Amino acid sequence: MSHIVFLLLLVLYTAQSQGSNLSVCSGNVSLNCPKEDIGSMDFLSVTWYKHKAGKRYGIIRISKSDGKKQLYDSESGAEFGEKYSLLLPKVTPEDSGTYECAISANIGQQNVNLQIHLTVHECAQTETTTVSIQSNTNKTVFVCQSESEDLPVMWSVGGYMAVGLVKVFLCVIIIWVIHVRSSKRTQQSWQS
Repeated sequence: MSHIVFLLLLVLYTAQSQGSNLSVCSGNVSLNCPKEDIGSMDFLSVTWYKHKAGKRYGIIRISKSDGKKQLYDSESGAEFGEKYSLLLPKVTPEDSGTYECAISANIGQQNVNLQIHLTVHECAQTETTTVSIQSNTNKTVFVCQSESEDLPVMWSVGGYMAVGLVKVFLCVIIIWVIHVRSSKRTQQSWQS
C-alpha cells in the first residue's frame, strides 16, 4: 500500500512541478513568469534576475508603459518572449540555477517576485578517435565517433513507475499464493 501512495505522490509532484524547467545543452529556453494573468496586470515593469552565490544579478528589464527594454547582462543574449517570458539562447550547464521574475507594481499595489529553477544537463561531447595504419603501399584511416544522450525525465519517471507497479503486482500474487496454500492446509486438517 505504501508503494502505491509513494508512486501517486511521485506522479503528482512531477505533474505539478511548474516552478522548474529542464533543458538540453545548447538548446534555446523560454522561462515563463509563473504569474498566469501577467498580461492583464497593471504594473510598471518586469525584470528578470539570476541568483548566484546568494546574490541577485539583473538580466533584462522591460517597462510596460513604453515597452522600453534594458539589458543588464549583454553576454547572455537574453530577450523577452510572449507574456514577458525570458528567452535564453544556447544554454549551457552554467546557465542552470534559480531565476526570478520581478513584477514592479504601481503605487499602492504590491510587487510580485516569483522564482523558477532551470536545470541544463551536461553537454554530450562527440569524441573522435583516429586510428592510422601504415603499410608500404596504402594508408588506411579509421574514424570512430561515439555520442551519448541522457534519457528524458518522463522516461525515468515511467521506468520507476513500471518497477513500482511490478513490485506491487508480485506482492499481491505472493499474498494470494500464501492465502490459497494456508486455506488448503486448513481444509486438510479438518478432513483428518
